Amino acid sequence: MPIIFEMPSLSPTMEKGNLVTWCKNEGDEVAVGDLIAEIDTDKATMEVESIYKGVLAKILVPAGTHDVAVKTPIAIIRQKNDTDEDVTNAIKSISDIAQVHSDVEVVQSAKPIELVPDVVQENKISEAKASPLAKRLANEYGIDISRLSGSGPHGRIVKQDILDAREILQKSKHIEINTNSNRYVDIPATSMQKLIAEKLTKVKQDVPHFYMSTRVDVTSLVALRKQLNDNATADTKVTVTDMLVKAIAVAMRDEPEVNVMWNNGSIRHFNTVDISIAVATENGIITPIIWDADKKSLMQISKDIKELVLKAKEKSLSPSQYTGGALTVSNLGMFGIDSFYSIINPPQASILSVGSARKEPIVAEDGTFCRT
Repeated sequence: MPIIFEMPSLSPTMEKGNLVTWCKNEGDEVAVGDLIAEIDTDKATMEVESIYKGVLAKILVPAGTHDVAVKTPIAIIRQKNDTDEDVTNAIKSISDIAQVHSDVEVVQSAKPIELVPDVVQENKISEAKASPLAKRLANEYGIDISRLSGSGPHGRIVKQDILDAREILQKSKHIEINTNSNRYVDIPATSMQKLIAEKLTKVKQDVPHFYMSTRVDVTSLVALRKQLNDNATADTKVTVTDMLVKAIAVAMRDEPEVNVMWNNGSIRHFNTVDISIAVATENGIITPIIWDADKKSLMQISKDIKELVLKAKEKSLSPSQYTGGALTVSNLGMFGIDSFYSIINPPQASILSVGSARKEPIVAEDGTFCRT
């Protein structure tokens, strides 16, 4: 019997995703572990591996489609003894179900991802000799990959070719704007940016937020950081964020009422202290996790954060590295921001916004300035 391949749930909060690229064409053989598609979730762009063996008989949702609900049928995989009639019947069964269950109609109403003018059709992208990453970026940026000459081995189009083409495209846009005397340019948001915007808008509307703020004397923290970094190498220097994560982890261990999340009518208490950190990427914020932060040394936390930040910027995080956590730390102090109010990262219950440190006079109990 043919297998109905559904839109997978790649994170606990994922309700829908954007089908960026099919890595197999209809008629291609598919083995267990083969890369079959790339999907944008509410967290990141994920490469999806097949858990089935067979032939990709029919693609039901084309590449470049967004807002596809989880569990929506997106392809049919023919198994060894299946006939053409079996595949036809499987497709018909999906159509019959769609007429009864309106939630499956998302396939029919799904909107193609908006791209800039002169974009190549998806079948051209799949036929071009390009790496999976290059294909995804071409689709994301609206680059006509069929017009490019690859700089990789045997003319293969690689990531840098797409980035170079994007830079040229952006420059040409600005030239056109100056010629026509327009006052602005609309650059299409990436699918990940759209998902983040939709998600955070919903969270701000549906989740009650209340904010508390306080100022903290970090004189000792700054002095300790200087002492640790004076003889450290670039790879072993600690940041304020590293030290805050360690301090917060210990505090959450000592105050377990903070180490919780709302879970469909119940309050879930965690037995481990897992802290997310907000990392800015070119497509938006992602929150990788420091697992068991209270049990790790400061140096181990610092090492973990460096590795996670690098992976986040390279878009190579796995779901296990950003799914979970009870609290997120968002630090904008390095940009000179005094204070700000973050939106909670669901399903977490709290988020800590950290501003910049600055010198201020400290007043003693008798009203005199004791130090700065």
